Amino acid sequence: MYQNACNRAVALACAISSSCVLAQSISFSPSSPSGGQIVVATLSEPFNCAAPQPTLKASSANSFTFESILPYGPVNCPLIPFPPPTTSNFSASLGPLLPGSYALNWNIYQQQASGTPLLLSSTSAAILVGPALALMPISPGFTGNWFDPAASGHGFSIEVLPDERMLVQWYVFGTDGGQTWIVATGPISGDHAVLDGYYPVGPGARFPPNLDPSQLQNELWGTITLTFQDCDHGVVSWTPAAASGYAPGTMPITRLTLPAGLSCP
Repeated sequence: MYQNACNRAVALACAISSSCVLAQSISFSPSSPSGGQIVVATLSEPFNCAAPQPTLKASSANSFTFESILPYGPVNCPLIPFPPPTTSNFSASLGPLLPGSYALNWNIYQQQASGTPLLLSSTSAAILVGPALALMPISPGFTGNWFDPAASGHGFSIEVLPDERMLVQWYVFGTDGGQTWIVATGPISGDHAVLDGYYPVGPGARFPPNLDPSQLQNELWGTITLTFQDCDHGVVSWTPAAASGYAPGTMPITRLTLPAGLSCP
């Protein structure tokens, strides 16, 4: 109880003090994108339980401006883990970007009793998008298991189906830990596939013989997009549904297996 009270006091101090939001940072994934790739920005600040998700305030051909408005007065923070996290991180998809240079600005305000927010801090970052890479048309030879060697521990089972469709099973972890899997299907359009992903929820998720299908339902997780530069390298991007609690992102993938009898291309 004492630790929780201390955590709440620290969080409240951060919510009302400009010194807690001076060390903003912005990063991009991928850090060196090619034209047409989905770029995800991660906006970080020292941990603040009252920090809201930044919102896109303005955008033009080559710039994005996000803003966060902190609440005025005391805040009722949820239970904070001990020790508290060092940063509050938020992800925002900038979408597929054309080659060129882009600027991202992030302003943090605090609401005032007068109704006019006070600017606490501001930061900006730039990213250069290179020429678009040549992509390969997706064929049955892309069936197999794929993963990111830099993030081994989760990965994708990809199957190219008849009628220009794709099935992907993403064996990954949930936002609160624990294994989960996302099953996605959708059409193949030449050199890319955009899939609708679903994941099972409900109290019936138990190891057999205690599995109860009547207590399970498939819930929309979001969309997953796949492209491939060659037979052994590709890119996966994802945009979760707003209610899923997951953050958008993108990552390179490398082939792990090729089923017997198949060849690529």
